[in-house]
Amino acid sequence: MSKHSKWAKIKNAKGAADVKKGAVFTKHSRAISVAARSGGDPEKNFKLRMAMDSAKVAGVPKDTIERAVARGSGADGEKELSEMLYECVGPRKVGIMIEAVTNNKNRTVNDLRKLLESHGGVLAQSGAVAWQFQRLGVVRLSKPKDDELELKLIDLGAEDIKEEEGGLTIYIKQENFKKLLDGLAGLNLAPEYSGLEWVAKEPATVNDPSTRIQLDELYAALDESDDVQNYFTSEA
Repeated sequence: MSKHSKWAKIKNAKGAADVKKGAVFTKHSRAISVAARSGGDPEKNFKLRMAMDSAKVAGVPKDTIERAVARGSGADGEKELSEMLYECVGPRKVGIMIEAVTNNKNRTVNDLRKLLESHGGVLAQSGAVAWQFQRLGVVRLSKPKDDELELKLIDLGAEDIKEEEGGLTIYIKQENFKKLLDGLAGLNLAPEYSGLEWVAKEPATVNDPSTRIQLDELYAALDESDDVQNYFTSEA
Protein backbone atom coordinates (compact mmCIF):
# COMPACT_ATOMS: atom_id res chain seq x y z
CA MET A 1 0.00 0.00 0.00
CA SER A 2 1.31 3.45 -0.84
CA LYS A 3 2.66 5.39 2.10
CA HIS A 4 0.46 8.42 1.50
CA SER A 5 -2.89 6.66 1.50
CA LYS A 6 -6.20 8.43 1.85
CA TRP A 7 -6.67 6.72 5.22
CA ALA A 8 -3.35 8.09 6.51
CA LYS A 9 -4.34 11.60 5.47
CA ILE A 10 -7.75 11.29 7.14
CA LYS A 11 -6.07 10.27 10.40
CA ASN A 12 -3.80 13.30 10.17
CA ALA A 13 -6.71 15.59 9.36
CA LYS A 14 -8.48 14.58 12.57
CA GLY A 15 -5.75 16.27 14.57
CA ALA A 16 -5.31 19.31 12.34
CA ALA A 17 -5.82 22.91 13.38
CA ASP A 18 -9.22 24.51 12.77
CA VAL A 19 -8.02 26.35 9.65
CA LYS A 20 -6.76 23.14 8.09
CA LYS A 21 -9.93 21.33 9.11
CA GLY A 22 -11.89 23.96 7.20
CA ALA A 23 -9.85 23.20 4.07
CA VAL A 24 -10.41 19.46 4.55
CA PHE A 25 -14.15 20.00 4.96
CA THR A 26 -14.24 22.10 1.78
CA LYS A 27 -12.54 19.34 -0.22
CA HIS A 28 -14.99 16.74 1.07
CA SER A 29 -17.93 19.03 0.29
CA ARG A 30 -16.76 19.44 -3.30
CA ALA A 31 -16.34 15.68 -3.71
CA ILE A 32 -19.87 15.12 -2.40
CA SER A 33 -21.36 17.78 -4.69
CA VAL A 34 -19.66 16.29 -7.75
CA ALA A 35 -20.84 12.78 -6.83
CA ALA A 36 -24.39 14.02 -6.18
CA ARG A 37 -24.74 15.17 -9.79
CA SER A 38 -25.63 11.54 -10.59
CA GLY A 39 -28.38 11.53 -7.95
CA GLY A 40 -28.82 12.66 -4.37
CA ASP A 41 -29.74 9.27 -2.86
CA PRO A 42 -26.64 7.46 -1.52
CA GLU A 43 -28.54 4.15 -1.58
CA LYS A 44 -28.78 4.44 -5.37
CA ASN A 45 -25.55 6.36 -6.00
CA PHE A 46 -22.55 4.37 -4.74
CA LYS A 47 -20.08 7.12 -5.56
CA LEU A 48 -22.08 9.54 -3.40
CA ARG A 49 -22.26 6.97 -0.61
CA MET A 50 -18.47 6.65 -0.59
CA ALA A 51 -17.97 10.43 -0.62
CA MET A 52 -20.38 10.88 2.28
CA ASP A 53 -18.82 8.04 4.29
CA SER A 54 -15.36 9.53 3.78
CA ALA A 55 -16.60 12.95 4.91
CA LYS A 56 -18.14 11.47 8.06
CA VAL A 57 -14.86 9.75 8.96
CA ALA A 58 -13.06 13.09 8.55
CA GLY A 59 -15.52 14.70 10.97
CA VAL A 60 -17.41 16.85 8.46
CA PRO A 61 -20.62 18.09 10.16
CA LYS A 62 -23.91 16.53 9.08
CA ASP A 63 -25.42 19.84 7.92
CA THR A 64 -22.35 20.54 5.76
CA ILE A 65 -22.74 17.13 4.11
CA GLU A 66 -26.45 17.72 3.49
CA ARG A 67 -25.80 21.14 1.92
CA ALA A 68 -23.16 19.62 -0.35
CA VAL A 69 -25.61 16.94 -1.51
CA ALA A 70 -28.25 19.59 -2.17
CA ARG A 71 -25.82 21.71 -4.20
CA GLY A 72 -24.82 18.79 -6.37
CA SER A 73 -28.24 17.24 -6.90
CA GLY A 74 -30.20 20.51 -7.32
CA ALA A 75 -31.25 22.14 -10.55
CA ASP A 76 -28.08 24.22 -10.75
CA GLY A 77 -25.76 21.53 -9.42
CA GLU A 78 -21.97 21.85 -9.40
CA LYS A 79 -21.75 21.53 -13.16
CA GLU A 80 -18.77 23.87 -13.38
CA LEU A 81 -16.63 21.44 -11.36
CA SER A 82 -14.60 18.79 -13.19
CA GLU A 83 -12.79 15.74 -11.81
CA MET A 84 -9.24 15.37 -13.09
CA LEU A 85 -6.55 12.70 -12.74
CA TYR A 86 -2.87 13.59 -13.12
CA GLU A 87 0.11 11.25 -13.33
CA CYS A 88 3.30 12.65 -11.87
CA VAL A 89 6.90 11.70 -11.19
CA GLY A 90 8.45 12.97 -7.96
CA PRO A 91 12.06 13.01 -6.73
CA ARG A 92 13.89 9.69 -7.24
CA LYS A 93 11.18 8.72 -9.74
CA VAL A 94 8.53 8.16 -7.07
CA GLY A 95 5.20 7.73 -8.89
CA ILE A 96 2.32 9.94 -7.78
CA MET A 97 -1.34 9.77 -8.82
CA ILE A 98 -3.19 13.01 -8.12
CA GLU A 99 -6.98 13.36 -8.10
CA ALA A 100 -8.27 16.93 -8.40
CA VAL A 101 -11.59 18.77 -8.56
CA THR A 102 -11.51 22.11 -10.35
CA ASN A 103 -13.64 24.76 -12.01
CA ASN A 104 -10.71 25.83 -14.21
CA LYS A 105 -8.71 23.01 -15.81
CA ASN A 106 -6.06 25.28 -17.33
CA ARG A 107 -5.38 27.03 -14.03
CA THR A 108 -5.14 23.75 -12.15
CA VAL A 109 -2.74 22.07 -14.56
CA ASN A 110 -0.50 25.16 -14.65
CA ASP A 111 -0.50 25.50 -10.85
CA LEU A 112 0.19 21.80 -10.43
CA ARG A 113 3.04 21.86 -12.94
CA LYS A 114 4.69 24.77 -11.08
CA LEU A 115 4.16 23.09 -7.70
CA LEU A 116 5.76 19.85 -8.86
CA GLU A 117 8.70 21.52 -10.59
CA SER A 118 9.47 23.59 -7.49
CA HIS A 119 9.80 20.36 -5.50
CA GLY A 120 11.76 18.24 -7.97
CA GLY A 121 8.80 16.62 -9.72
CA VAL A 122 7.14 16.75 -13.15
CA LEU A 123 3.77 16.08 -14.73
CA ALA A 124 3.85 12.90 -16.82
CA GLN A 125 1.96 11.81 -19.91
CA SER A 126 -1.12 9.62 -19.56
CA GLY A 127 -0.10 6.02 -18.87
CA ALA A 128 3.48 6.85 -17.89
CA VAL A 129 2.82 6.34 -14.16
CA ALA A 130 -0.58 4.65 -13.81
CA TRP A 131 0.84 1.24 -14.75
CA GLN A 132 2.65 1.21 -11.39
CA PHE A 133 -0.68 1.22 -9.53
CA GLN A 134 -3.89 -0.77 -9.10
CA ARG A 135 -7.27 0.86 -8.55
CA LEU A 136 -8.58 -0.95 -5.47
CA GLY A 137 -11.22 -0.58 -2.81
CA VAL A 138 -9.63 -0.13 0.62
CA VAL A 139 -11.46 -0.72 3.90
CA ARG A 140 -10.15 -0.16 7.41
CA LEU A 141 -11.68 -2.11 10.32
CA SER A 142 -10.72 -1.43 13.93
CA LYS A 143 -10.82 -5.13 14.77
CA PRO A 144 -8.09 -7.70 15.39
CA LYS A 145 -7.60 -10.44 12.83
CA ASP A 146 -9.18 -13.83 13.52
CA ASP A 147 -9.77 -16.89 11.35
CA GLU A 148 -13.57 -16.62 11.30
CA LEU A 149 -13.56 -12.97 10.26
CA GLU A 150 -10.87 -13.59 7.66
CA LEU A 151 -12.96 -16.34 6.02
CA LYS A 152 -16.00 -14.06 5.91
CA LEU A 153 -13.95 -11.28 4.31
CA ILE A 154 -12.57 -13.69 1.70
CA ASP A 155 -16.13 -14.83 0.93
CA LEU A 156 -17.02 -11.18 0.35
CA GLY A 157 -14.21 -10.90 -2.21
CA ALA A 158 -11.25 -9.57 -0.21
CA GLU A 159 -8.02 -9.81 -2.25
CA ASP A 160 -5.66 -9.06 0.63
CA ILE A 161 -6.05 -8.57 4.38
CA LYS A 162 -3.27 -6.87 6.34
CA GLU A 163 -3.06 -6.63 10.09
CA GLU A 164 -1.79 -3.14 10.85
CA GLU A 165 -1.71 -0.74 13.77
CA GLY A 166 -5.03 -0.92 15.59
CA GLY A 167 -6.91 -3.09 13.12
CA LEU A 168 -7.22 -4.56 9.63
CA THR A 169 -6.80 -3.06 6.18
CA ILE A 170 -8.68 -4.90 3.44
CA TYR A 171 -8.01 -4.59 -0.29
CA ILE A 172 -10.58 -5.59 -2.89
CA LYS A 173 -11.14 -5.24 -6.63
CA GLN A 174 -13.12 -2.18 -7.60
CA GLU A 175 -16.00 -4.22 -9.05
CA ASN A 176 -16.48 -6.08 -5.75
CA PHE A 177 -16.21 -3.04 -3.49
CA LYS A 178 -19.95 -2.46 -3.00
CA LYS A 179 -20.46 -6.17 -2.25
CA LEU A 180 -17.87 -5.97 0.52
CA LEU A 181 -19.37 -2.84 2.09
CA ASP A 182 -22.88 -4.30 1.96
CA GLY A 183 -21.58 -7.54 3.46
CA LEU A 184 -19.87 -5.71 6.31
CA ALA A 185 -23.11 -3.86 7.03
CA GLY A 186 -24.87 -7.23 7.20
CA LEU A 187 -22.29 -8.37 9.75
CA ASN A 188 -22.79 -5.16 11.77
CA LEU A 189 -19.20 -4.15 11.09
CA ALA A 190 -18.80 -0.41 10.53
CA PRO A 191 -15.61 0.51 8.62
CA GLU A 192 -13.38 3.10 10.19
CA TYR A 193 -12.60 4.16 6.61
CA SER A 194 -13.52 3.02 3.10
CA GLY A 195 -12.61 4.39 -0.30
CA LEU A 196 -11.11 3.77 -3.72
CA GLU A 197 -7.35 4.24 -3.88
CA TRP A 198 -4.46 3.98 -6.30
CA VAL A 199 -2.35 1.28 -4.62
CA ALA A 200 1.26 0.76 -5.69
CA LYS A 201 1.93 -2.69 -7.18
CA GLU A 202 5.55 -2.73 -5.99
CA PRO A 203 6.04 -0.07 -3.29
CA ALA A 204 9.58 1.29 -3.08
CA THR A 205 11.43 2.52 0.01
CA VAL A 206 13.17 5.89 -0.04
CA ASN A 207 16.25 5.88 2.21
CA ASP A 208 18.15 8.94 1.00
CA PRO A 209 17.69 11.75 3.60
CA SER A 210 17.71 14.62 1.11
CA THR A 211 15.14 12.87 -1.10
CA ARG A 212 13.02 12.23 1.98
CA ILE A 213 12.97 15.95 2.74
CA GLN A 214 12.09 16.79 -0.88
CA LEU A 215 9.22 14.32 -0.92
CA ASP A 216 7.81 15.43 2.42
CA GLU A 217 7.86 19.05 1.27
CA LEU A 218 6.13 18.05 -1.98
CA TYR A 219 3.43 16.14 -0.10
CA ALA A 220 2.88 19.09 2.23
CA ALA A 221 2.42 21.37 -0.79
CA LEU A 222 -0.09 18.95 -2.33
CA ASP A 223 -2.00 18.88 0.96
CA GLU A 224 -2.20 22.68 0.83
CA SER A 225 -3.46 22.81 -2.77
CA ASP A 226 -7.12 23.81 -3.00
CA ASP A 227 -7.74 21.71 -6.11
CA VAL A 228 -6.00 18.49 -5.04
CA GLN A 229 -8.52 16.08 -3.52
CA ASN A 230 -6.30 13.04 -3.00
CA TYR A 231 -2.89 11.77 -3.99
CA PHE A 232 -1.29 8.34 -3.80
CA THR A 233 2.38 7.46 -4.12
CA SER A 234 4.50 4.45 -4.99
CA GLU A 235 6.37 4.67 -1.69
CA ALA A 236 6.35 1.70 0.68
